[in-house]
Amino acid sequence: MQGIVILLGIIAIGLFGGSKGAGNNGLFSTGAPTPEQKKASIEFQIRDAQVKVDELQKQIKTAEENKNASIYKGDVTLNYGSRSTDPGQEYLTIKVSSGGNKNILVTGWQVKSLASGNSVTIPKGTYLFFTETINSEEDIRLTGGDTLYLVTGSSPNGASFKSNKCSGYLTQFQTFIPYINNICPSPKNENLSSIPRRVINDACFDYIDYFPTCRIQTEPLPQNWSSECYSFIYDKINYPSCVNVHKSDADFYQPEWRVYLKRSERLWKNSKETIVLYDSTGKVVDTIKN
Repeated sequence: MQGIVILLGIIAIGLFGGSKGAGNNGLFSTGAPTPEQKKASIEFQIRDAQVKVDELQKQIKTAEENKNASIYKGDVTLNYGSRSTDPGQEYLTIKVSSGGNKNILVTGWQVKSLASGNSVTIPKGTYLFFTETINSEEDIRLTGGDTLYLVTGSSPNGASFKSNKCSGYLTQFQTFIPYINNICPSPKNENLSSIPRRVINDACFDYIDYFPTCRIQTEPLPQNWSSECYSFIYDKINYPSCVNVHKSDADFYQPEWRVYLKRSERLWKNSKETIVLYDSTGKVVDTIKN
């Protein structure tokens, strides 16, 4: 504080050149600045110069970041999902902000660790997955509100795919990380017209009323039920039938992709890690540090 007061005095002297008084033609001379005043002035100038240098460095950094920033920066974010030594449980999330139809092509984007140098490219995926067949692949496009789970390991069902409201059936015999929600249509709400409304089928209808969602029948059914009941439970309550019946529903597809990199070892470090998401032009979309 004392240095600031001295500095203000120096500035005042420089501005006004002294004060009027008696004995020297009305001007009172303050004399040369003291060593303390010189020191305070120099310290002030150093601090002021450092502030200007810091501000200039920030401006240069911001300009450089803007120069290298993707047009998707701010709309698409990269985050840690799960850290694990098991590549099947290690994943990152790529999220698109909600609002607007963005239709962003992400196949070909690159994710790179600045710490280890590990680098991967987002592959193609299957828009509608079918069981027991070879699924075709296409470019992955994300829209507002979508999340892409980028898993280091291999897919339990052999494909990278977009989730739908029948995907819960896939979890009965396979484990997905992260977990797929069981949101399948309830069997009791399906079209039951193929089962005759007869007394012999009362127990069958009761059974279907309490049948769990996203599960197929694995135990033998009572032998005295009708063939129509057997047919419905065995042939209609499963993933392929669910897809066939509901694939045209407005809410069939879910706002997420499960994308697998098919690596046998983990990619990302638990600490001292910097991971960058680049778009197809090499521009920075987002960066995460740990």
